[in-house]
Amino acid sequence: MSDLPDPASPHGEVFDRIARAVGPADPAAGDLPSVVRAARARLAQPMRVAVAGQIKRGKSTLVNALLGEEVSDTGQLELTFNVCEFHHAERRSLLVHFKDGRTPEEWAPEALSRLTVRDPGGLRLLRSVRKVEVGRPSALLRRFRLVDTPGLGSVHGTDAENTLAFLGIDDPSERDDAAQVLKELGQDARSVHAESAAEMDRADAVVFVFSRGLGRADQQAVDSFAGSYGEVVSPLKAFGVLSRSDQYWPPVGETGPDGMPLDPYGYDPMATARRIADSYLERPSVQRVFRTVVPVAGLLGAGAQCMPSNGFGPLADLAKVAPRRLADRMEDVNLFCGREYPDLPVPAQVRATLVDRLGAWGVFLACAFLRDGLGEDAVRQKLLEHSGVPELRGLVLRHFGNRAALIKLDHGQREIADEVARLRAAAQRDGRRPPAVADQVADLLESMRVTDRGPSELAALGSHYRGRLSLTAQEESQLLAVTGELGTSCAARLGLAPGTPVDVLLATARRYAGHWAARAGDPLLDRPTLSVARVVLRSYERVADLVGRAQALLYGDDASIGRDGGGSNP
Repeated sequence: MSDLPDPASPHGEVFDRIARAVGPADPAAGDLPSVVRAARARLAQPMRVAVAGQIKRGKSTLVNALLGEEVSDTGQLELTFNVCEFHHAERRSLLVHFKDGRTPEEWAPEALSRLTVRDPGGLRLLRSVRKVEVGRPSALLRRFRLVDTPGLGSVHGTDAENTLAFLGIDDPSERDDAAQVLKELGQDARSVHAESAAEMDRADAVVFVFSRGLGRADQQAVDSFAGSYGEVVSPLKAFGVLSRSDQYWPPVGETGPDGMPLDPYGYDPMATARRIADSYLERPSVQRVFRTVVPVAGLLGAGAQCMPSNGFGPLADLAKVAPRRLADRMEDVNLFCGREYPDLPVPAQVRATLVDRLGAWGVFLACAFLRDGLGEDAVRQKLLEHSGVPELRGLVLRHFGNRAALIKLDHGQREIADEVARLRAAAQRDGRRPPAVADQVADLLESMRVTDRGPSELAALGSHYRGRLSLTAQEESQLLAVTGELGTSCAARLGLAPGTPVDVLLATARRYAGHWAARAGDPLLDRPTLSVARVVLRSYERVADLVGRAQALLYGDDASIGRDGGGSNP
């Protein structure tokens, strides 16, 4: 049984009330009416999810892996320095936006390569491009617009903004190449960061990408990210991703509990990455920003779905090599890709191509699966499962999907509050009183944090994510569930399975409401927890009311029919 009416409708009413307060033609309202209309319209649009992080952290590769095709170029820096937005389209499309504000131009989809070719004749074009929009038929993109951002800096407001280290490019040769590309494109590190930050402001949610580990530059970027966007980004709207977790294989120089070197033959780099991700989640600076940190082998995930079938012939030949011998040869990946070995039946250049496609661990895994007799389709599926991409994709769909209405509500409220702040600041600069409409809207926003379901649940989640509440683990789980973490149906809000009988739903909702009523009546409870207890109580009462009305519709006055265990959840 799903919420009645549609979950977005109550949130639409929030913006409708604000629109009525603003009025249709109040000249003192400035841009406020259009901001409110845009916030209302966004509720019906797919969420905008920004893929953010420093330069060369695997963002574009992760986008390809999530979408299951090579739509984002990963081999050139030119496109890395442009915003690239992916959306669902029944036919492939490419729309190019320009820095001078001219009308965007629709190009043939294959013309995307023109934005990644470095030649003197194309520099004028490359310098003029602000953003490209790529349309693809995609089930994921029906739900979300993915925005591949250029790169965030590690600090704000310092001379480091003019260096490539600011964007996290540590390798000297890569810095030289990036510096040359930026010069040719008429950009610098400051402009690259500014474009990424602007897209973060426009996004509803964020996937923040680290490459393999949270190094010093990445940690600085996270700290800066949290400091600059602390009110914008929270665990409600942000995940962290270790995008190159497979690079922990082979375990060169690492030892096991017995002090002996680790054997690459049975070593699982994803398990290591999971432990590292969990350790990051213990850091307060990470906890206050990210819902979770997920290990992913982005290259493996993309290669499993996109590698041409002719790559399986060389993999089958390598699979004929004894697994321990192959592991020994792959212990130094550079030598494996560059040196000819008489006991390896595949030339070094072909091996290098396979590693470029799947990563070293992916090549080793693929050989193992082929050795076990699996066919191409089964090997692709196994590689994809091991990459962690399906887990991340499911997490994005589940968390961002279930939370979409609340997240877009939060985005709209924030933009309205920002516009109110601008109206007040302009009045202060001019030495006049702020317009009455600004105070009216500000008061309405504040009152709705208490009285309206969506804003009050957002406020409760904000207090939870900031660690301000005195709740048990079970109460935290109930707070998350009743606000939509597991889904928007009544059963999901109660933490129960689909199909749970109506009488069980109603009894559970009433039992939980009774518990939170007692919490809300506790005179010793601290103020933040008391406020949240009242919100959760009202949410459970709302669920109980919906289930009770559904029971009445199903069974009329003979509600006992629904209490004999035979009444199912419609």
